[in-house]
Amino acid sequence: MITIVLGKEYPMKNHARIGMQSLAFTLILAVAVPPGQTQEPARPKFSVKVQDEKAVVVNMEDSGVIDPAKRINFGSQGNLFCNITTLQGQPLHLSHFPSFMINGRFLQQPAGFPGSRFEVVNGPLPKGPGGKARDGKQTVWVLDKLHVTQTVELHPSKSKGVGQKRLMNTVFITYTFENKGAQSQNVGMRVYMDTYVIDNDGCLFAAPVTHPGKILDGVVLQQKTLPPYLQMLQRPDLKNPGFVSHLTLNVGGKYEKANKLVLTQHGQGFGAWDMNAVQSMGDSAVGLYWPIQELKASGKRELAYAYGEGIAVAPESEGRFQMALGGSFEPGKVFTISAVVADPPLGQTLTLELPKGLQRLEGKEVQPVAALADDHEFSTVLWKARVVEPGEYPIRVRSSTGVTLTKIVTITAEK
Repeated sequence: MITIVLGKEYPMKNHARIGMQSLAFTLILAVAVPPGQTQEPARPKFSVKVQDEKAVVVNMEDSGVIDPAKRINFGSQGNLFCNITTLQGQPLHLSHFPSFMINGRFLQQPAGFPGSRFEVVNGPLPKGPGGKARDGKQTVWVLDKLHVTQTVELHPSKSKGVGQKRLMNTVFITYTFENKGAQSQNVGMRVYMDTYVIDNDGCLFAAPVTHPGKILDGVVLQQKTLPPYLQMLQRPDLKNPGFVSHLTLNVGGKYEKANKLVLTQHGQGFGAWDMNAVQSMGDSAVGLYWPIQELKASGKRELAYAYGEGIAVAPESEGRFQMALGGSFEPGKVFTISAVVADPPLGQTLTLELPKGLQRLEGKEVQPVAALADDHEFSTVLWKARVVEPGEYPIRVRSSTGVTLTKIVTITAEK
C-alpha cells in the first residue's frame, strides 16, 4: 500500500499506520492497491454499553463483621433526655438533653412547653432490613405542626484494628425535624451534656485528628478546628487517660453533623441559646450546635451524633465506595476497574469478580483498602483487565463491609 501525504510518498509499515493516520487524518488519500497485492481487512469496530445495577447491601451483623454482644447501657427518660452508662452502670455523663431555637423562641427543655405535646414516648423503632428488630426507642414531640422525632439506638463502633470485629458499644442518636404546616419555620438545635466519665465530673477533652497531642478545655471548635469526634478522658493524661469515651460528630450519610462544639463549664448556656467557652474548673460540659435554618413547608432535616465507648459511623456510610471503569473494551486491549473508598474502616477489603470472557491482568483478586493519610479524603483500589471476546459481562466489586457494586458491560461488534 502507498499513502500520499501532501504529494509525497511514504511506505507505511504496519506498526506506524495508526500513528500516521492520527496525525494526518484529513490529509491522507489512499491510492488503488497494485495488482498482486491484497489490502488488509479493516479492523472491526465495537460498541460498548455500561449499566449500573442497584447496590446490594448485606446486614453487617450477618456478614460476621460485628460482634453482636451488647457492651453499653442506654435509655431515654421519655422527655428527650438520654442516659448512657457502661455495662457496670458507671456513668458516661450526667444530664444530656436537646434544646431548640424555634422561630426565635429558645426552648431549653421541651417537656411541658405551652402548646407542645408528646405523640410517642419511648416507642419501638421501626424494623430494620429484613424485618430485623432494632435495639432502641423513639420519642415524638410536636409544637406548632413541627414534629421532632428522637431515636436512641445501640450501634457498632469502628473496628480497633485489622481483623478485629466491631463492638456494640456506642449509642446512635438522631433528630428528625418535619414541618407539617403550610408556613416555613426557623429551627436550630443544641445538645447539652454535663460531662462525667466513670468517676470524674471534670473530665477534659482531646481531639486527636485536629489537635494532636493537646488536652482541650474552655474552647470553641468549629469550621477547620471542628473534629470528626471528641474524646472525653477519665484522666487528663494522653498517655494514661483511663477510660476514654467518644462523642462522634461526623456520622456521614444523610445526616447533618453539628457545626460547632463548645467545651466549657457546667451551667453555661442555661436560660440562653449561646454558651460561653470558659475553663471547666472541675465541672465540665459540652454543647453541640446545629445552625438555625429555614425549614419550609413539608421540609425535613435529619441530624445525628453518637456517644459511647467507640467511634461511630453511619452503617450506610462506612467504607462506602464508588466504582469506575476506564480504558478500551476492544478485545485484547486493557481496561481498568477502580474503586474509590470514603472513610475505610480498619481491615476493609475489596474483592473483584470477573466472569468468563474477561481476564484480570493486574491487582490481586482481593485487595486491602489502605487507611487514609492525613491529607486525603479517599482511598483507591485499582485493577487492570482485558476483554477476551465480545459479550455481556457483569463486573462486581464486593466490600467486606457487606456492600456489592455491579456494572454490566455489553460489548458488541458492529457490522
